[in-house]
Amino acid sequence: MNLLDAIGAVVDQLGDAQIEDLAARCERGASPSALAAAVPGAGPGGKDAVARLAAAWAAAGNRLTGPGLALALRIGLRERAHARERRAQPVWTGPGAAGSERLTASVLHELLCSAGERVLLVSYAAFTLKEIAVDLEAAVGRGCTVDVVFETDADSGGSYTGPDAPFGAVEGIRRWRWPADRRPATGAALHAKLLVVDRRRALIGSANLTYRALHDNLEAGVLISDRAVASALDEHVRTLMRTGTFDRI
Repeated sequence: MNLLDAIGAVVDQLGDAQIEDLAARCERGASPSALAAAVPGAGPGGKDAVARLAAAWAAAGNRLTGPGLALALRIGLRERAHARERRAQPVWTGPGAAGSERLTASVLHELLCSAGERVLLVSYAAFTLKEIAVDLEAAVGRGCTVDVVFETDADSGGSYTGPDAPFGAVEGIRRWRWPADRRPATGAALHAKLLVVDRRRALIGSANLTYRALHDNLEAGVLISDRAVASALDEHVRTLMRTGTFDRI
């Protein structure tokens, strides 16, 4: 196994504290032969990964110092932490949801409360839910730009029946619609359900902004913490705004 793959295997198999301990030993001058016994508490897979790292380091000879290997291990550890932060998480409404951080209503609330600059909210069916209205008002009060895009009865050709001005009492938000004459076919619907905050986190899924969708139905979604993905979702909708596909109400 080459050295790069051996470092990757160690990062895959060991815990954070074990990797940092291994890096510290390398930095203090541990020899390749001493590494195999340097990870107390490691399972068979972890011990095997460290043994392969020791062999690859020994084969590298003078091309890699202990401090150099320590740096490589810490870079791998940092990248793993960053990947963990970007990892998508399931979000549910309905039976069997595990923990408030995985419930649709709680995730919506947490995201809206975290917004510091901008909020983009898109929903097919939307009713003025008090808890969402309070969060939107608070976001506006913090200076956030808040854009909401909703389906309307008239634009949907009657396939949607609901309020045409949800959250109408919330001052300071910008409201958008998809006019029927700009849709590619009769019956086409604004069916997306999306929340993006600060172009860095997003919630996308099946739940509309209705009480049943947030509390009673079986709904599935994904919480995305990858900035590139969240930014791309935000940019797509804002392009529709800039190019006239959506109309400001």
